[in-house]
Amino acid sequence: MTKHEIREAAFIILYQMELTGQTSEEIADCTYEAFEMPSNKAVISLADKVWEKKEELDEIIGKYSPSRSTSRISKVNITILRIAVYELTFENEKVPPKVAINEAIEISKAYAEKNDRVFINGVLNSYFKDTEKSE
Repeated sequence: MTKHEIREAAFIILYQMELTGQTSEEIADCTYEAFEMPSNKAVISLADKVWEKKEELDEIIGKYSPSRSTSRISKVNITILRIAVYELTFENEKVPPKVAINEAIEISKAYAEKNDRVFINGVLNSYFKDTEKSE
């Protein structure tokens, strides 16, 4: 699987975890059947790491979301944002910031509303600029 496919599969698993309360393992078992999207250890690992840091990620997202509290952000958008903020925060040695942001926008093209891309891009770019200044 490519890194993009891993992110997309993790997005689908995280979104389902948000809706159903099931674990990543339970969801991964039926992901292939429902979406014809395979999952592997990298997908499960990314989904589990993001889920584990969900509260911390939501706090960051809330700080950079000027118009909406995290509880008012759609589940699709919050899931996309969590993956990107996770990568920007905890994987920045492995994932270049511009790649994390671009991947979030690419996933949003497939799953989010058109105007949501601007919102997602704005939150991520604001967070990136602040973290860049503090380094």
